[in-house]
Amino acid sequence: MDFDGIGTMALFLSTGAVGVCLVFLAGYRMKLKADIERARLGGHSADDVGELRAELESTLAHQTRQIDELHERLDFTERLLTRGRTDQQP
Repeated sequence: MDFDGIGTMALFLSTGAVGVCLVFLAGYRMKLKADIERARLGGHSADDVGELRAELESTLAHQTRQIDELHERLDFTERLLTRGRTDQQP
């Protein structure tokens, strides 16, 4: 039996196994970092962000409509006040 060949093969296999484990550990470490960062930022997933964005756009559209209505009321009030001043002047 060739023990030198078996020892060399065992060395290569163990070196490869250690390399593969290091790659998996690095990937797991990156996943843990991403989870920690997501938790720090509020823990929202991509679906949650989409829902929040839709809710924000809806709220913004509603507030824009309210501002437009207030602007129309202000214009109407200004016209009434201006007309009232011109009617009262001789």
